[in-house]
Amino acid sequence: MSISPIKRFEVLLPSDELEGFLSYLQELGVAQLDSLPYDDLKLEPSETDPSDYDRWLNRLDHILQSLPVTDEKKGLEKLLTPKPRYSASLRKALLDFGYQKVVEDYEKLESRKTELLQEIRLIEKEEEFLKPLAALKIPLKELVGLGWCQSELIQVQPQDLEKVISQSEDLPSQIAIISREKNRIFILLIYHSSVEEEIEKIFSEIKANFISLIPYISRAKEGEKILDILEALSQKKTEKLELVSRTEQQMVGFTVHRPALMAVYDVLLSEKERIVGASLAGLTEKTSCLAGWVPAAEAENFSHQVQKFSEHIYLNLRDPLPEEAEQTPAILKNPEIIKPFEIITSLYGLPQHKIIDPTIYLAPFFFVFVGLCVSEAGYGLVMALLSFLYLKLAKPQGDTKLFLRLLFYLGVSNVIFGTLVGGWFGFPIKSLMLIDPLKDPIPFLILSLALGFVQVLLSTFLSLVKEYRAGNKVGAIAVKGGWLLLLPSLVAYLILKQPVFGILAIVGATGIVFFASPSRNPIARFFGGLYALYGISGYLSDTLSYSRILALGLSTGVIAMVVNSLVQIAWKIPFVGWLAAVLIFVGGHLFNLGISFLGGFVHSMRLQFVEFFTRFYQAGGKPFKPFKLENKYIEFIR
Repeated sequence: MSISPIKRFEVLLPSDELEGFLSYLQELGVAQLDSLPYDDLKLEPSETDPSDYDRWLNRLDHILQSLPVTDEKKGLEKLLTPKPRYSASLRKALLDFGYQKVVEDYEKLESRKTELLQEIRLIEKEEEFLKPLAALKIPLKELVGLGWCQSELIQVQPQDLEKVISQSEDLPSQIAIISREKNRIFILLIYHSSVEEEIEKIFSEIKANFISLIPYISRAKEGEKILDILEALSQKKTEKLELVSRTEQQMVGFTVHRPALMAVYDVLLSEKERIVGASLAGLTEKTSCLAGWVPAAEAENFSHQVQKFSEHIYLNLRDPLPEEAEQTPAILKNPEIIKPFEIITSLYGLPQHKIIDPTIYLAPFFFVFVGLCVSEAGYGLVMALLSFLYLKLAKPQGDTKLFLRLLFYLGVSNVIFGTLVGGWFGFPIKSLMLIDPLKDPIPFLILSLALGFVQVLLSTFLSLVKEYRAGNKVGAIAVKGGWLLLLPSLVAYLILKQPVFGILAIVGATGIVFFASPSRNPIARFFGGLYALYGISGYLSDTLSYSRILALGLSTGVIAMVVNSLVQIAWKIPFVGWLAAVLIFVGGHLFNLGISFLGGFVHSMRLQFVEFFTRFYQAGGKPFKPFKLENKYIEFIR
């Protein structure tokens, strides 16, 4: 259809009413705020800082992600449960319930838990350090104060032990092995101070690690051994773990606040957006000015609601000026049954100002193409039923609702075309089939190419309309109209061999030859037009691209039949064959459903974007983003 008309609004109101008016606009949720030409209007920009809201939102989000969901719904129940609903008038009450103290108390517990875990990690490091020395039966105090002797705890590699023993056996020293591990050995070395240099030389020639127990020795009690220290560390660690457990239980107790915190999060998110909206206002000493966009269909109600807010408010509604064309947001306007297909247009990009909205033109083709690409009635029935149930039970809103409606349409498409050219879960109903692509794929190929040829011609016609509206009337009729005459006439001539179609094709080609080139030189114009006729190869390649419909349709049917064959084989297995057959049937067809719908959706979308849009459609329009209440966790209702 076309882009929905839109109005520019400008509002003047007292500055002390700006905050309340922005909240009011959020509740209305029909207007988009826009920036103002501050210098031209001699206005001061509003200075706002949403960083405080960002900090609280981050803290709340962290808590909501950390708190366990005690009544978590699973499976289908979770999928179908709608968001909690709150009245928009309760926003202030939600902020007044004392969420700051809840957040701060939770963060204190979380901080305490972090400290305890850090202390436990330090204890574990000490245990890891001391455990290899646990076999040392000497009290720690006795390792010092040996007079003319010194003691060292040393870690050496197994292959170096014999070398150390042999080189030190003639020295006044004694070596005791404390413990052995795969890649290291711990020894206690006691030697006379007079041979300190010789001892140092021995260990400098190998990889050795001297272990210091001075911190433990300094605080060790009389007779205390390393094993005693390890037992004390273990007891300390157990106490810390108990504290962690109690802290976690206290944190879990905050789950009762989860619903309120979710609501507060969305309120703060909306408040942040209000602050951002306030930054778009222009200010004088006592007056605030706001501007933006509102759909023309909502303009009358918008005006009534704005005037109802305050008697001190001034509202101006007008059509966009020519110089505002690039800033004007695009709102697609289509019949309700076509609206789900706006998702396809939006994925490519919204139309620019005064550009044709392609949604209504692509909708029937996309509906048919996905049906032919998947061509499985059973899969279509499953998709249609699931989408319908979700729409009825979960009652989604916005883009989610549109997407599910689109999936429902595509499911219905597959029920229709799957019955006519495919089957039901790999079992074709021969009496209802118009084409059997597995036995004779040529009719299916001809159907795919014919549909593609029609859509290519439609894109050329829309290109003609676009150029005609832009003022290039002669070029639009002669060149684009020439292609519209040449292409079908040429196809008809090749099929029917009737001279009249050949004459029509020549007439169409003549219009292209003499009007395709913009040159004023007759010779250059003629040869430029002849070169333009080479564009027929582009039409041919675009039409051939639609053969992918056949390939995808065949693949779905073949995979479904393979799954059924595997089911028959598995059924013959003794005792557990029926179970294996059921699992293969369900799993195989679910897998085929997923990849078939994904492939059908993507390739049908590609045909629109590459073969259809490129001749007439220009994206680049800005989406309409109404200033409204945010709803990540809950839904506000008026």
